[in-house]
Amino acid sequence: MKTSSQTVQRRILVLALLPGALISVLMCSLYLWARFTELDQQLITKAEEMTRRLATLVVYSMESGEMQSTQDLAIQTLDDTDIRAVSLLDRNGRELLHAGPNLLPIGMAQPLPGSVSLYTTHDSLRAIAPVVRLNGDSSETIGWLQLEYAYSETRIQKYRAMLLGIILLALAIGIAFSLCMKLSRALINPMQSIADAMDEIDAHDLASRLDASPRSIYVTLELAINRLLERLTHSREELQRSVDLSTNELQETLETIEIQNVELDLARKEALEASRSKSEFLANMSHEIRTPLNGISGYTALLLETELKSQQREYLSTIEKSAQGLMTMLNDILDFSRIEAGKLELDNQQLSIREVIDDVLAIMAPAAHQKSLELVSFVYEDTPEEIIGDKQRLSQILTNLVSNAVKFTNYGSVAIRVMLEQVDDSDVHTLKFTVTDTGSGLTSEQHSRIFKAFSQADSSRTRQAGGTGLGLAISKSLVEQMQGEIGLDSDLGRGSTFWFTIRTWPVKDENVLFKPEPIPGCKHVLLYEPQELSRLSIGHQVQSLGLTVTSFQSLTELQSYIEKHNNHELLLLSQGDDHLQRTIRLAENYLQQSPVLILAMAGSSSHAEHLPMGIHCLLKPVARNKLLLAIQGMTSNSPQGMDVMQPAKAVFEKQLDILVVDDNPVNLKLLETILLKMDQSVATANNGFEAIELCHQKAFDLVLMDVQMPEIDGLETTLRIRNINNIYKRIPIIAVTAHALPEERKQILQSGMDDYMTKPVNTRQLVSTISHWTGNSVQAPDEPSEEKLPGQLQPTSSPVDEEKSIQLAAGNQELAREMLDMLLDGLPDDLKTIEDSFRNNLHDPLLERVHRLHGACRYCAVPKLLDACLELETSLKQTAHLNSPNIIHGVEEVIKAIKELLEWQSSREAEVIV
Repeated sequence: MKTSSQTVQRRILVLALLPGALISVLMCSLYLWARFTELDQQLITKAEEMTRRLATLVVYSMESGEMQSTQDLAIQTLDDTDIRAVSLLDRNGRELLHAGPNLLPIGMAQPLPGSVSLYTTHDSLRAIAPVVRLNGDSSETIGWLQLEYAYSETRIQKYRAMLLGIILLALAIGIAFSLCMKLSRALINPMQSIADAMDEIDAHDLASRLDASPRSIYVTLELAINRLLERLTHSREELQRSVDLSTNELQETLETIEIQNVELDLARKEALEASRSKSEFLANMSHEIRTPLNGISGYTALLLETELKSQQREYLSTIEKSAQGLMTMLNDILDFSRIEAGKLELDNQQLSIREVIDDVLAIMAPAAHQKSLELVSFVYEDTPEEIIGDKQRLSQILTNLVSNAVKFTNYGSVAIRVMLEQVDDSDVHTLKFTVTDTGSGLTSEQHSRIFKAFSQADSSRTRQAGGTGLGLAISKSLVEQMQGEIGLDSDLGRGSTFWFTIRTWPVKDENVLFKPEPIPGCKHVLLYEPQELSRLSIGHQVQSLGLTVTSFQSLTELQSYIEKHNNHELLLLSQGDDHLQRTIRLAENYLQQSPVLILAMAGSSSHAEHLPMGIHCLLKPVARNKLLLAIQGMTSNSPQGMDVMQPAKAVFEKQLDILVVDDNPVNLKLLETILLKMDQSVATANNGFEAIELCHQKAFDLVLMDVQMPEIDGLETTLRIRNINNIYKRIPIIAVTAHALPEERKQILQSGMDDYMTKPVNTRQLVSTISHWTGNSVQAPDEPSEEKLPGQLQPTSSPVDEEKSIQLAAGNQELAREMLDMLLDGLPDDLKTIEDSFRNNLHDPLLERVHRLHGACRYCAVPKLLDACLELETSLKQTAHLNSPNIIHGVEEVIKAIKELLEWQSSREAEVIV
């Protein structure tokens, strides 16, 4: 209120004082202007009269030559405070006499006037009058008299007038201000009294009233406030009665709610118990399902290691992918609560869109072909070949959508399309995926619930097609986490189109761009495919390989073309809805013109064990890379057919410069040997400093980095290498570690490393990693990995499994023996370091030596020492106290295993000597 009063007071002062102040200033200004003008005019008049009178007086002196009297007159004239100087000139303008200081210049030289003239400067006023002698009726100018008047006295009078005006102005404004203040207090004080009275009423009760005096200037306002207070008092009484009534009702409601809370608490406990039972059931179900799934995956992988026909290998690959897909679905069901809680994290890596789509179609092909459905894909040309994204989750979304499309489509086709929708200023690509089917479609009512958890289009379909109803809900959650959208376009009876978008970044590395190269011995391909979408899709893929394709819908058209032309090198013959044996017999009729590649339906129950020479099979839906390999194999002059696939040496398209960093010479030797067998250029470093020095000298294409090393570890070494130059900010650095707890793996990936491999690194894992991170395509060897070797876990009395050592050395017996000897030679020093570190309670040196020994054991089949090192290293990373029972037991086991190996070495040397 105080602030408001001050504001009102300021406005009153402005409105009342400002006009008076302006008028006073104006009057003062007019007075000063008139006074200044009067003073100036007085000086001019005085100057004219004085000069004219003195000019008359000096006529006689000039005629008689009595200049002394004139000089005295001039000096006497200076007694006037306004006159500064006097000067008398003769008729020729020469000065005859002068009194006072020198005359001030008046600007440019002026001719002597014929009458009294005035000339002004900033500090003076000069009056010049002619001295005239009269001769009867005539007159003659005999000289001129000059008087210079100073402005000083006039200015003093002006200052006095100005001071007087200012005093009068201040006095007027002061009087006006006092009157305005009195007026403002007369207006504000009663208002302040009313405000204070209102505060008192608000603070206590509404029974008080304002004293509405008739003499008050605000009597009308005070009366209005009193009437308002009376109405408020009445309203307050009514409100109090309502509050009392509501309080009674609320009390009754609270008693009812408390009873309900007890019931809800009981229901909550029952729900939690049901949830626990559900979780227990899911865990048991997971165990029961995973056991046969692991058997399927394991034995399928073992079968893939044997010599197989191409069609058999494709069948087994599909079985393996299906088992992996089933395992993924199982994991998704178990982790659905984590997805709902928003705790699901994407694993964004480099992936190939075509590869993801081809894998999804390969899994879904048997179910689709069993219903005679077309299953095709179209990847438009503006779509990037490889992107950054989560391959598993993208595959999961597509699998869910394609699976639903196949389930609810009885005839027609299911097509996947991928196109580039938008590219923003940050080079973020928005890709749109669509899955279109020719099924029964959905109503608008079904659209609203199709993406909700545990729901499907209708209950009858749930019974017919089965399923948990989680697929689309999970897909929606994953798409939103990829910063995209998902939707549905469908009408009942007209099929459905499920679409979703993702925001991603393209991989612009030249190595990942698909560049079709001429295929020797093949330029023109004929394609027979009765299904329109499949014919269009396969035709586009053939054209993308740089080949010319002529497509036919019917065998009649094909036969007619072949009879008239003989310009093709290969025939792609679709099985269609026909029996495979009949398609093979049909293909034999065209062998005279060219080899025939049969596009067979997946899941055909009557596949051929043996195919005639020149005829090969490729399962639909056709993948571009498989089609390329098939065409190359059929049109090349290699004597070996493509139907039986043998394990082969890994051959890269180009040689890479690879740096291997490890403080263990055993590990260095193995990795160097494997990479050299692949015809790669290899440089090795025993520690982080050597690695940094080598990187300063040369730019490598790939770095394989051990994590735990003395002096500086692999994480610090990686950071220093990344800071060398811009090239090393992009070069892949892969961690190679013998042991990585979950939190360590996260730390590895966050430190700047691109990926990690767990020792022992088998050839297949190494080839796959190099190919993935360098874009260097490779024909990977089908070499059994450590996990797939039958009988490898059988107990043995010897501390060294020599057969497994050879397998770990990629079949190189001499390398296996050399690595084992290197391990054995270093065991005495390892034993001494471990005993001393444990005895002196030195945690870090003990962990470092155990980690190093653990890494060496990974490449030498010493199972007892390997298991002991693994157990001890895990314990050391989990606690820093060496008096822990786990660590004490672990140290004892490691020492025992080392001594056993040393005894085995001594006995072997003794046998050699004997």
